[in-house]
Amino acid sequence: MNQSLELESIQFNYSALESVNSGAAVKSVLPGLVELMGAERVFLVASRTLSQTTGEFQALEDVLGDHYAGLFTEIGAHTPRADVLKALQAARDTGADVLVALGGGSIIDACKVVQLAIDQDIQTEAELLQYAQLGDGSRGPKAGDYSLFSKPSKIRQIAVPTTLSGAEFSNNAGVLDTQKSAKEGYRGIDLCPQHIIYDPALSVHTPEWLWLSTAIRSLDHAIEGYCSVDSHAYLDGHFLHAMRLFAESLPQTKNNPDDLGARSLNQQAVWLACCGLGTVAHGGSHGIGYILGSLCGVPHGYTSCVMLPAVLEWNSQNNSQQQKAIADALGHPGQSAADAVRNLIASLDLPTTLQQLEVQSDQLPAIAERAIKHPVVRNNPRRLESAQQVMEILQIAWG
Repeated sequence: MNQSLELESIQFNYSALESVNSGAAVKSVLPGLVELMGAERVFLVASRTLSQTTGEFQALEDVLGDHYAGLFTEIGAHTPRADVLKALQAARDTGADVLVALGGGSIIDACKVVQLAIDQDIQTEAELLQYAQLGDGSRGPKAGDYSLFSKPSKIRQIAVPTTLSGAEFSNNAGVLDTQKSAKEGYRGIDLCPQHIIYDPALSVHTPEWLWLSTAIRSLDHAIEGYCSVDSHAYLDGHFLHAMRLFAESLPQTKNNPDDLGARSLNQQAVWLACCGLGTVAHGGSHGIGYILGSLCGVPHGYTSCVMLPAVLEWNSQNNSQQQKAIADALGHPGQSAADAVRNLIASLDLPTTLQQLEVQSDQLPAIAERAIKHPVVRNNPRRLESAQQVMEILQIAWG
């Protein structure tokens, strides 16, 4: 007689994202979205490198015409708080009623916080910090208070991602406190972009290391999401197919960077990988990665390259069935999930050890002590209870 299956109660909340536009040029899609949103003043926030290496911005200014409000290009890596405040002032000065982020996660997150500040009428740095959740678990008095977001935001974002980190699918934003070398988080009901434009041709301007390493960041989203206690059948399908698409399309992009079809598949894999972003708890790779980023200045794509295989190896005794499915999805049945991920990363000429990232051995204890206090680290599938256990993972990642 067949045994009854366990009944699982699931609630999945969709974000305020309305559309994903994939495969077309941003200059052909953006005007229609601006019209759809009823926007009058379009303020662009972009990476300085992108603005200097492509003529795309003149083309966008031309197609936007009188709706073009200005361009801000001073957001640094990891979204320094001071840069966000400058962008906020610039957006206010131009009377912006829609933000367009062209760049990676740092740019997109900056626009989320600018949106939050405009919507909540935040005028000072001290007022902004009232909404911050800090890496040690402490938070400002308004952090996570969704009752403050009872009405639709006064301003929204259109994201044009040029990396593969997946920040465009999240209601969360990470900001760097440069004085403390620590990240702080901001959340809101509709901080995610209202629309996303995936233009594979624009991504050709992204440095190869950044494109490929941020893909591993989204692979990290898929794998730690799949291993999360919060995952369920709807998300599992997205996560596993994201792994398959990454395994198939990233080597193609590496071998032929001008293959726009492969780049589009890279972007679609992100779309799948980030389906549950913000709804499932991530684990050690994400949490330790946040500390490596803020304390050691390691780009988030690289943190996933190094930490994801190490965390999988450390967790393997707790989720062997899930790890078998991961290795299968990556096209390496019979290998460990850690080796399958590590081999994919190495095939893309990306770093796989902390030594390659020039992290110093004497930094490891401080990383471990700070990491064990981080709430994301405490969500790891194999429970992390001490800095010594984090050190075990760091030693695996050391190489």
